[in-house]
Amino acid sequence: MTTWLNLLCVAAGGAAGSLARYLITVGSASLPGGSTMLGTTIANVLGCLAIGAFAEYVVLTGHLSERIQLGIQVGILGGLTTFSTFALESTILAETGRWPLASLYVLANLLIGWVSVFAMAALVKGWMA
Repeated sequence: MTTWLNLLCVAAGGAAGSLARYLITVGSASLPGGSTMLGTTIANVLGCLAIGAFAEYVVLTGHLSERIQLGIQVGILGGLTTFSTFALESTILAETGRWPLASLYVLANLLIGWVSVFAMAALVKGWMA
C-alpha cells in the first residue's frame, strides 16, 4: 500500500542511490582511460549484485518491513542502477555509427548484470542455508 511514509522511504533511498551513481560515474570518468560508460557499467553491475543479494535475503528471512524494503530496493538500488542512462548511451553510440561498441556495451551490461543477480542470489541462499 502506498503511504506518505513509503514514498518518503523511496525518495530518501533514491537520493542516496542517485548520489552513489553520480560519484561512481565521476570517479570512473576521472580515471586514466575511464569514461562515463565505465561508470554506468560499474553502477549497473554493483546494483545487480546488491539487488540479487537483497532480494534473496528478504525471501529467506522475511524480517524486513515494507518501508525498509522499499527504501533499499526501489529507492537506493533503483537510484543506483542506471539502465535509463545505459539505454541513452547505447543509443548515442549506435546513432553515431559506433555499432560494434554499442553492441558490446549492451551485451556487457545485460549479460554481466543478469549473471550478477543470479550469482549473488545463489551465494546468499548458500550463506543462509
